Formats: sequence, structure tokens, C-alpha cells
Amino acid sequence: MKMIFNACGYQCIALCLLLISSLLPSQVIDYQHLNLQQAIELGLKNNKNIQISHLKQAMSETKEKDLAMEKLPDIEFHTSYNQVTNLFQHENGVFGKATKYDVINGMYDFTLSASIPVYMGGRIKNTEKKAAIDTEISTLKTHLDERQLTMEIITAFLQIHHLKEQQMLINEKMKEDSVNIKQVKALKANGVVTVNEVLRTSLQLSNHTMNWTELDNDIQIAEHKLKTILSLPENQEMHADTEDLISEKATIPYIEELTETALNKNESVEITHKNLSLKQLDQKITKANYLPKITAGGEYFLKYPNMMFFPPEPYAYRLGMIGVNLTYPIESLYKNKYKMQEAKENIELAKLQIEENEENVRHHVYEAFKKFEETDQKVKIAEEAINQAKENYRIVRTKYVNKLSLITELIDADNAYLEARSNLISVKINRQLKYYQLQYTIGNL
Repeated sequence: MKMIFNACGYQCIALCLLLISSLLPSQVIDYQHLNLQQAIELGLKNNKNIQISHLKQAMSETKEKDLAMEKLPDIEFHTSYNQVTNLFQHENGVFGKATKYDVINGMYDFTLSASIPVYMGGRIKNTEKKAAIDTEISTLKTHLDERQLTMEIITAFLQIHHLKEQQMLINEKMKEDSVNIKQVKALKANGVVTVNEVLRTSLQLSNHTMNWTELDNDIQIAEHKLKTILSLPENQEMHADTEDLISEKATIPYIEELTETALNKNESVEITHKNLSLKQLDQKITKANYLPKITAGGEYFLKYPNMMFFPPEPYAYRLGMIGVNLTYPIESLYKNKYKMQEAKENIELAKLQIEENEENVRHHVYEAFKKFEETDQKVKIAEEAINQAKENYRIVRTKYVNKLSLITELIDADNAYLEARSNLISVKINRQLKYYQLQYTIGNL
């Protein structure tokens, strides 16, 4: 019996541990090595602008539901009680003696009334359609804000990666500088070189050290900016993991395909089309001013005294009424003219905005495509420049060792080689950035 109890206890403990583990987050975020995907997820969750967008979207949905309630009947309950004085009638003028008439002094009523719109010229239906479109536009804007934030985070990561790569390059040159200084000092001890050459190599190390310090500060600033974008607490230490951020296999289809994708996916295109639908619904709502309004309703009440008879009788009575009301706004025949003209002009404006926006989208796609092509060409040029600068450095260094060139020529060749390597890093990262910008422009990011 005790063994059975122990077995059941172990099962219960195991079940509890399983439940607790299922409630814990499946992935613990390592803020010391925060990768791009984790940063995007954090940004979409924490960023204040995204939270505002989601709140606006929820508000649009609430408004849509509220307008749907307009079709329901209005029900009202009313009650009152009044104490009435006796009636004095001035038969001989206001200043003459008045004749007193006794009346029923207490008056009260209980009334329940209801009304429902039967025909409003399409106002309610079209207003509901407008609310639904507003909700769709709010959803599109939220998605656009999320894409903008994603692009902002990607740009921040690429900037940090660029700074780190440049810092690694400078760090490598500092090590080479230290080796060069030792070699030049050894040559100076043997009387082969002058003090000036020792000073020039030391100055080269100092310049590189200063560049390294500047890059280190820039990295900290860029990571703090990223932390701000992600809305992380100020005391939360964070470092971006930019490994495997650059891809050499980014392929782009033809410009015609990109343009077609952008016109189908870009939120701004869809928003302008929905804006046209809103203006067309506004025109229908304005046109409804020419149409009559029909409502049905009724009321049922209990009142005291009975004022339906004359003289009034001191009895409570009940009465119900039901009927239909028709209202026609005659003033709309002359007041609604310019409202209709304004609605028509708003439709024409919305159509022009669609055409203008599509032209802008086509241009932005073309521009992003050409910029990406340009970076492809720059990468090839930068790779050739590195080979040339490397060979030039090798030749000048050989000459320097053989006393056929000056230390200034060697330093210039070294700086040219360093600049070529730095340019290759920059153009490769810029190529990746232009790829993401193109994907963002066509709506894929």
C-alpha cells in the first residue's frame, strides 16, 4: 500500500513539473548576445509606436461595433410627478378679483416608449461600411508600422555590424603596428633607420588606437539606440549579436516583377484605394439627404389624472400607441447642392491620389533596384581595389626592406590597403542594407 502511495506521489510531482515547465517561456532571451530575430520580436512587443497602432486598431473595431448598434431600437422609460396648484381665472382683468377653480393637484405618469429606424436613405448601412473600411485601413497602418520598425531594427543591426567589422580591422592593424614598431626599433638599434622612422610608426599606432576608441564609443551609442527602439529598460545591459548577418546569395528578380509585387503588397497602395471607397460612401451618405426618413415606434403609459376627458377625472388610465413617422427635409433641395459637389470633388481627388501613389511606388521600386545593382558593382570594384592595394603594399614594403623607399611611402601604402579593406566592408554591408530596403519597398519585409 505504501509503495502504491509513493508511486502516485511521484506521478503527481512529475505532472506538476510538466505543467510548470509548460508555463515557463520556451526561450530565454540572452541580452548579451541578442540576435536579429529576437530583437524584431522584442520590438514588435515593446515598441510604444506599435502599441499605439494596435490600440488605434482596437478603437476602430470598437467604433465599428458601436455603429452596428444604430440599427437596434431606441427604448426609453420616463416617469414624473408634479404637484399642481388650484386654478385662478382672471375674468375682470389681471388686477381684478380672480375666480378660483379646484383642480386635481397630484399628477404622475409612467411611460415606456420605443422607436426603430425603418428607412434612413442608406445612411446607417453606408456608415457601417465606412467603419468597416476604417478598421481595414487601421489594420494596414498597423502592419505598415510593424514593417517600418522591422526595417529600423535591421538598419540598426547592420550599422552595429559595420562598426564592429571596422573595429576588428583596426584592431588587426594595431597588432601589425606593434610588430612594425619592434622591427623598426631593432633596425634603429643597429643604426639602419633614423629616429624619425620610429616616430612615424609610433604615430601610426596612435592614430589607429584613436580610431579604435572612436569606433568603440560609436558601437555603444548604436547599441543604446537599438535598446531605445526596442523600448528596453535603461538598466538592461544589451549587446547585439551580428554574426551571420551578411548574405552573399541575395538574388533579385526583374524590375517588372518587383513593381507588380509592390503594387499588390504595399500598404500605401491599398490604403489609397480604400480611401476612394470611403469618399464614394460619403457621396452616398450626402445623397441620402434628398431622401425621406421613416421610423416606426410606439409607447405605452400609465398616467394620472385622466386628461383625455373634460373635465379631467381623478383616475389613473393606461394607453398604448404604435405607428410610423415620415420626415422629409425640404431644405436639402437647396442646401445639399454644394455638399454633393464637394463629395464628387473628393472622389476625383482620391482617384488622382491613387494614380500619384502608384507612380511614386513605381519610382521607389526602380530607385531601390538601381541602388542595389549599384552596390553589386561597387563590391566587385572594391574587391579589385583590395588586390591592387595589397600588391602595392607588398611592393613598397619590399622596397623599404631593401632601402629603396621611405617610411612615408610604406605608411601611405599601408593606409591605402587599410582604406581598401574598409571600403569593401562598407560596400558589402551597404549591399545587404539596399537588399532589405528593396524588400521593404515592395512589401516583402
